[in-house]
Amino acid sequence: MIRIATLGLIFFCQIISAQFRSSLYDSNQLSVSLRGGIDFPSYDNQTKYIDYKPNFNLGTSIDFYFNWIGLGIDLDYLKNNPKSTYPVSNLYQNSVRIPDGIFSSNAIKRIFVGAGPNFRWVLDDDLSVAFKLRGGIASIQDGETALKSSPIMLNYHQGYDAKSILSGKAQVEFNWFFSEYVGINAGAYYIQHFGAADRAQNNTVTGFVPFVENNGQYNLSNNGLTSRNSSLNHEIHSAGVFAGITFRIPTEKKAPQYNLNVIAKDKETGIILPDTFVELYRDGKRAYFARTNAQGVAFFKNIKPDNYEIRGNLYNIDLAANKTSKNEFVKNSVLKKEISTDSETFLVKGQVNICNSKNPLRDVTIVIKNNVESTLKDLKTDLNGKFYFKADKNGVYTIYGKKGNYFSQTEVVTAKNADRSNTLFLNLQVCMEETTCGKAINLKNIHYDLDKFDIREDAKAELNKLIQFMKDNPNVKVELASHTDSRASDEYNKTLSQNRANAAVDYMVANGISKERLKAIGYGETRLLNACSNGSDCTEEQHQINRRTEMKVICP
Repeated sequence: MIRIATLGLIFFCQIISAQFRSSLYDSNQLSVSLRGGIDFPSYDNQTKYIDYKPNFNLGTSIDFYFNWIGLGIDLDYLKNNPKSTYPVSNLYQNSVRIPDGIFSSNAIKRIFVGAGPNFRWVLDDDLSVAFKLRGGIASIQDGETALKSSPIMLNYHQGYDAKSILSGKAQVEFNWFFSEYVGINAGAYYIQHFGAADRAQNNTVTGFVPFVENNGQYNLSNNGLTSRNSSLNHEIHSAGVFAGITFRIPTEKKAPQYNLNVIAKDKETGIILPDTFVELYRDGKRAYFARTNAQGVAFFKNIKPDNYEIRGNLYNIDLAANKTSKNEFVKNSVLKKEISTDSETFLVKGQVNICNSKNPLRDVTIVIKNNVESTLKDLKTDLNGKFYFKADKNGVYTIYGKKGNYFSQTEVVTAKNADRSNTLFLNLQVCMEETTCGKAINLKNIHYDLDKFDIREDAKAELNKLIQFMKDNPNVKVELASHTDSRASDEYNKTLSQNRANAAVDYMVANGISKERLKAIGYGETRLLNACSNGSDCTEEQHQINRRTEMKVICP
């Protein structure tokens, strides 16, 4: 009983805490359950060589709930069949083989009646879990067993005849209602009977004939049963599983309910959108809110029927709104509405990591430039270095990050080549390097035409990013190093690279960076990035890799 009470107390505390987290429970309710299942018994009667097989159980419950707590009465019928484990062949007495033993028995029938408290957690209008504690009495009958090899009684137990055994029961039960008043139940239980005693019969002895085993031969030690105390008080306990049907009977008239389910999906592809934040606005004020589940559905239960504006937000990106009208709601029914993404846009999922690693960077300011409309937008990465934005399907965007002494590579996103009819999300990776002094960082998109040192239009965006980096870090001094390919003479390339470095410095000075903070160095063809040295057969694209500009922070 102590074990049952402890289990009950633990579950009770969990139920209490769960109820404070959820207001989703029914009003007062009466329910009647019918169930059947399998019982697994254990009898502590100390009778050797007798086991008890699993068998069926039948039961019924009447429960009344006051919201999440209630009272109930249980009636259970359990049946178990004894089984002999005493050897019945190769039996010998005084070196003479005796006939195989014949086992006879009758089933043990247990009837339990108990009452006690219920603790219920309603997970949904149609699904609940309950923990039930019962205390009561049980009647335990029959179970007489006999194993006989005429004329010798080999093993015997006289069974039970007890009509008022103190008993306790703990039960976990799930109920799912497929209609308003009818559902199915399933669960498990533990029953314990205290102070059970074997049936007392005159001129009978409970016990068994001892034997000695020798190479599969069993030699009986004497001619009669070795008795034990037949009046021993002991426990009987069993565990079982069950399933059945439950009828719920409301004890008060329920007010009509009005429910709304909002589905968030991409209108173009049909992709569902989990974790979308959905809000219902009435007269310009938010009245209700919820998040969509893994199936893209947000549930609004028992709300007031009204004219609502349905707004959705996914990754801080607004979805196309929808509306309800008051006359669309039907009592005790579910109104379904849909909100969706704009079919003219993609959702860009961005990830910022430290370059050449998988380590994310949080709190990075992401600068997004719409190259078509010449507009700028800033947003922050989250704890995992993620960011999101909406991209027009005909747009081209330049993206880079800003964070302290980190230098960001510039990425370009274009949706022109993506098919909007089967794609919603575009993935983007942005890497940022920490600018420790003396470490060279390649300015990714600064290239030069052959034999020229003027700044191309496609290089200005990268230099502008370096300009912004220096404005964000006013004490930093930077070396700009220019490199050429291997074509032409070494002296010519040295001069050309110096002119290119000077041109980059001049561009930055013209855009507000002090010349004292900049140093221009031309390395010519002395630091090639590939095997395209003098006399090699390389393509124009391979040569252009070497025509580059690098930056590094000058150490103090």
